[in-house]
Amino acid sequence: MPCVLPPVLAAMLLTPPFLSAAAPAAAQDEPITLADDPFEITDPVAAPPGEAELAAVGSYTRARRGRVRGTAGAESELEIGVAPGLSLRLGQIGAYGNLEVRRRLGFAVQGTGADVGAGGDTSSDSVQRAYWGGATRLGALYQITEERGAVPAIAVLGRGRMIYGPGKPAYETDIAALFGKTFTPGGGLPLGLNLNLGWVARIDPLPGERPGRTFVNASVGQAVTRDTALVATYAREQQERGQRDFSLVQVGLRQRLPGGRTVVGVAVGIGTNRDSPRYEVAFAVQRLFGGTKP
Repeated sequence: MPCVLPPVLAAMLLTPPFLSAAAPAAAQDEPITLADDPFEITDPVAAPPGEAELAAVGSYTRARRGRVRGTAGAESELEIGVAPGLSLRLGQIGAYGNLEVRRRLGFAVQGTGADVGAGGDTSSDSVQRAYWGGATRLGALYQITEERGAVPAIAVLGRGRMIYGPGKPAYETDIAALFGKTFTPGGGLPLGLNLNLGWVARIDPLPGERPGRTFVNASVGQAVTRDTALVATYAREQQERGQRDFSLVQVGLRQRLPGGRTVVGVAVGIGTNRDSPRYEVAFAVQRLFGGTKP
């Protein structure tokens, strides 16, 4: 959903052998799944038991102003189905540059002194140098309903994460309601809609820091062939007091490769206000292990 990764990510790439079953020939016959947008959206479908999906995203983000404007980063997430309707998620983020444009990673440089700005200010105008930062997160997704008729797929996602960098480590938890619905007008190629509504709570915030934030992500995806989909996404999240909400409009392309188990994607995002990035370019790869999902 940016690119040197911390050692934690290397361990994540060691997928267990029992998840490496070959893809069935029928997988490529189904239209590309629209819910699995690898950038800003989390889909509400839990991986079945014995199935896993590994997603990796690299990006470059450009701030609107400040001495340090460019940020390179990488993000990965491993989802493993452990029971019907329940999956575990392990994620890792790494970035170098102006961490403020990475939203939650901006907290990693809070209070580091003059290099950051008066009072630990990490706004784009105050950051004086590039920093390394990252976050490790662990969570679980529980799918409440399956998509059936007029009923969308609905799930709840809960996560905890540690954010680290040159400053004091920060800890957060979040919970999100996930909704997804696919339409096939006239029996043609599918159209997918997704909505994420969530709340982030910071553990032991410093004086003046916002203890909680809301976020909303929405996307629409249209398959243009059985293996290609166009996706448009809007992401919005509260930031610190005195700052406008993070607001990003993103458009992208997803392509399923032969075999049906690997999907690659590219996306370009534009910030809509002065406290959001000027632009962001991202590239993603998703790989399915085990099971029969295309």
